[in-house]
Amino acid sequence: MSIEHNLDVARTFYDLLARKEVEKWGELWHPDGTILIPYPPEGFADTISGKDEIVTAFHGLMANYDTFESTLSALYPSADSESVVVEYTNNAKLVDGTVYTNSNIAVFRFSDGLIRWYHDYFDPRRFQVVIDFFNRRQPGQ
Repeated sequence: MSIEHNLDVARTFYDLLARKEVEKWGELWHPDGTILIPYPPEGFADTISGKDEIVTAFHGLMANYDTFESTLSALYPSADSESVVVEYTNNAKLVDGTVYTNSNIAVFRFSDGLIRWYHDYFDPRRFQVVIDFFNRRQPGQ
């Protein structure tokens, strides 16, 4: 696929999350897609493997947010590979009103025009508020 296609997929990835359209967002993923979190917060996996598992996990995760927005500050396509690096900032509000912000760097690797690998680098201490809220909600929701 072209560099432009990969850049469009990366932009669409964040647009669909902002709208909480997780099923449509799932269509961007390769069946064998993998999310890698090199520095996960406590209680959060460092890997989510397979499109179905990723979509299921994000249905649960996005249900915690009242609002969720990612502001992209830079996109760096790799001219000689199927990769795009994105710098972005998350601004979100959990359903209980708690504000969550973080600065991230993500590396997308594509296969057949779909996201095959997604590495997300962020401050796990800041994301901990989301995970703690998610874990409190799970038992009884």
